[in-house]
Amino acid sequence: MSSKHCGKLQRLLLAVFFFYGMAITSGRRMEEENFGGGGGGGQQEIPMVLPNINVVDGSSNNNNGGLTTTTEAANSTYTVNNVETTPDYCFTMEENMCLNFFSNNQTDKPNQQVTANTCMCRQYPNSLNTSQNNWYCCNITHLTMISTCPNYNNWTNLHIYNMTMPEIDLSSPIFQTLQSLAITDGNITNIVKKFSRMCKVKCLNLSNNNLSNVTMKASVMLKFLNLSNNNLTEIPQITPNHNITLDIRQNKRMLCNNLMATIFRGSFKFVSPNSTYCLLDSAFNWFNSTDYIAISQLDIIRRFYTDCPVIPGKGNCTCNPEHMLSAGDPSKNKIFCRVDCSNLGLTELPPKLPENTFQLNITNNNITVIGDHFHNNPTYQSIVKLFADNNRIESMHDLEGTQFMDHFQKLYLRNNQLKRLPEYLLTNVLDSNVGRVIFLGGNKLMCDCNSAKVLKLWLLKRSRDIPDYNEILCRNMPQRIMELQELKVCQSPHDWTDYVYYLIATEVILLVALITKVSYDYWVFKTAGYLPWPASKMPKLPCDWLCES
Repeated sequence: MSSKHCGKLQRLLLAVFFFYGMAITSGRRMEEENFGGGGGGGQQEIPMVLPNINVVDGSSNNNNGGLTTTTEAANSTYTVNNVETTPDYCFTMEENMCLNFFSNNQTDKPNQQVTANTCMCRQYPNSLNTSQNNWYCCNITHLTMISTCPNYNNWTNLHIYNMTMPEIDLSSPIFQTLQSLAITDGNITNIVKKFSRMCKVKCLNLSNNNLSNVTMKASVMLKFLNLSNNNLTEIPQITPNHNITLDIRQNKRMLCNNLMATIFRGSFKFVSPNSTYCLLDSAFNWFNSTDYIAISQLDIIRRFYTDCPVIPGKGNCTCNPEHMLSAGDPSKNKIFCRVDCSNLGLTELPPKLPENTFQLNITNNNITVIGDHFHNNPTYQSIVKLFADNNRIESMHDLEGTQFMDHFQKLYLRNNQLKRLPEYLLTNVLDSNVGRVIFLGGNKLMCDCNSAKVLKLWLLKRSRDIPDYNEILCRNMPQRIMELQELKVCQSPHDWTDYVYYLIATEVILLVALITKVSYDYWVFKTAGYLPWPASKMPKLPCDWLCES
């Protein structure tokens, strides 16, 4: 076979090799976009349902030539921290440039063998800005494949496609003179160290690399950081107030807690925040899970802290996310807040709570009335768990007619100063919804015969709804409600009122005898003409003298 045919055969085999490598990389990227698995390590992941997101990553397939953008701006603007435009200083080349890598350069020998010292970089043709020196590299396995290229310290923009290395050291001299650095569609686990102080990199694109850890620190000049389509759980440390735009879409393991800790320290912009999701631990009643939420919703969590009650002269309440109500669409999930105002010596409820307050803890205070805010305050309308143990609450009647009594789950009123229980109110509330729980232990009620006859039986019937019913005490007796005995409680001590019926009977008998005696004397006077003996012995009265005259 002639050398001419051998050269053609070698070029054909190289083309097939590069095409096969890019097909595998592209397949892996599509698999990650669909969240169907992958990610290295051979570990089987728990399948999770995620929204269908159309992602435009760093390797665009347009064939128009020139510079291509690394991200797609959101169609609708988000009022807080949303990026509206894509920076024009981010450089990426087309994928087909690596497919035709050797054929694009006439100086390459057909039978050239690729080694660790082979320059695998080429100058990008058809640059729109001739003042910039744009280069691209393909299938890099060692940094020497870049450093052996001539005049690399004069490059302005660089795109490395399909780099396979355990980690990348950003402090390497190769990257220090660049303004835009893109390392995409490779297999890299870790990014270590940081750019030098003199580094000029404004745009850093590390998308589609299977990254699980980025320990670098962002440089001062960095304005745009693309970490999309990786396996990150957190973003790298960024200096507070650093005006930087982040693209972290399609990191299926990104944790909201780690993300919030970084976001709350500075001012950032995000690419497509309504379609960028993170994992948020959610708990609701007995159900525990981990679900996705759009990072645009993290602003609600920020307000949990900024709107948390501050009580002058008492202290500050603490506010934290309580659970998330999943609405099917992660961008519409609703986050609820847990407010803790315990041990502050409060005498009344806080005047305002954060939005979507789900749980309020006012334990160990001096509060006497709780119903007013539940009637009139809109920030109290979402509460379904109220912890109000160890206060001075005297009545539950002021909660009647509130929205809280219609949908509460748990109500803690232990060790207060309740005197009576509104049995009719609690009966209607507990019968309307199964699973509600009220804790009333330690309260001292006014006990009487009705307590022994009615209240005791009612509490026993409601033992599932009032688990500590056996701990409810009597205020006027050294007993618990459940220890009351009807025969003893309902018996009163003997006094003169026990003989009132005998006195009445005696008076009736005497009255009948008197009427009988008067009637008999009147009959004798009419028939015999003389008065009875007592009347005849009585002295004459002045009226008698007048009658005789």
